[in-house]
Amino acid sequence: MASYSPSEISELVDVKESTLRKYSLLLEGSGYIFDRNEQKQRWYSDKDVIAFQKFIALKQNADMTLKSSADAVYLWSIGAENAEVASGTHNVKERYNNDMTQEIHEELVNLRELISIQHDQIKFLHEHLENEKYYQEKRDQVLLDSIGQLRLDIQLQRERQKAMEEQIILQAPEEGKPTLWNRLFKSE
Repeated sequence: MASYSPSEISELVDVKESTLRKYSLLLEGSGYIFDRNEQKQRWYSDKDVIAFQKFIALKQNADMTLKSSADAVYLWSIGAENAEVASGTHNVKERYNNDMTQEIHEELVNLRELISIQHDQIKFLHEHLENEKYYQEKRDQVLLDSIGQLRLDIQLQRERQKAMEEQIILQAPEEGKPTLWNRLFKSE
């Protein structure tokens, strides 16, 4: 069975050494036992690598606190005391990756469903936008037609006014000849 120093295992599980110490203390607080050398320093085995990987995976779950994650890893270790642990760092990483494969697959399925839903929503919004564009163009055309009709009505009204002015001028009495109004109300 391989033994790892704190710096080696921190690199294996991708955490800082200070974080590894904190995790080790949490696990020991839950009852997990690490091997120690003559100077009472912790030395880690393949089983410990797997325990840390499980701990890290569990603590990322929103329902799990650090303490409950450490307790779960301890309970796992009690049940797995007699299990054979693969030796070598490659096998440990491979085992961890296989454990994560199912979670990744489920996440991919969820992401594909989400993409499908978003695609349907985008398609719906695009169709809605095209309909809005059609109705706006139709409304704009009605407005332009109305403006054109108003211009024609205004021009026709001006022409009528001009014709009426000309008719009034033609019907105006000749100069020098008194109109009926002037004859009745003219004071001399």
